[in-house]
Amino acid sequence: MTSNQPLVMPTHCPIAFKEWQGVCEALADGRQSLILRKGGIAEDPAGFIPEHPAFWLYPTLVHQAEQGLKQASSNPPPPHPEGIVTLHSLAIVNLIARVERLDRLLALDPFHVWTQETIEKRFHYRSPGLWVLGVRIFRAQHPIPIAVTPDHAGCKTWVPLHPAPPTLHLVPALDPEIFEHRMNLLRQILESNSTTH
Repeated sequence: MTSNQPLVMPTHCPIAFKEWQGVCEALADGRQSLILRKGGIAEDPAGFIPEHPAFWLYPTLVHQAEQGLKQASSNPPPPHPEGIVTLHSLAIVNLIARVERLDRLLALDPFHVWTQETIEKRFHYRSPGLWVLGVRIFRAQHPIPIAVTPDHAGCKTWVPLHPAPPTLHLVPALDPEIFEHRMNLLRQILESNSTTH
């Protein structure tokens, strides 16, 4: 089952999503337009909705994470002062689907940079199934330095940003036509998945 979400750009965004550096690069470069989530999706009369429909991508630099990507990061981040992380991109959720069959999830392989082993581990963690978020990425013209706070530490998905960075002057990572074509391809795969159960 899929749910399409309206693309709404907030004026400021106070939340960030932690993800591996290499994945953040792929999203910002337009090589990837989806994010996998284990939970954090609710259903209301309008359909599925995520915890946060818009969020910054917060790159994490865990060394062993590179083993979970098809290709190691080729663009390591430049050095920055200790206690500072740099934001480059904002994601807005465009579509949501629940995938409960591993073979259907593996059919998404051309659309992301994770290895099959990584996908399988995430799929089976706790209980089988993953949420797929189709996202449109907007890039900042200049990197946004953020001071790391205790709220950012540890293995957590969402981290608060205070003050909330403004979204003025962000530019799309993909042309609208290319983005819509990619979303249509994703819908075809995801909707074929939903008809099987």
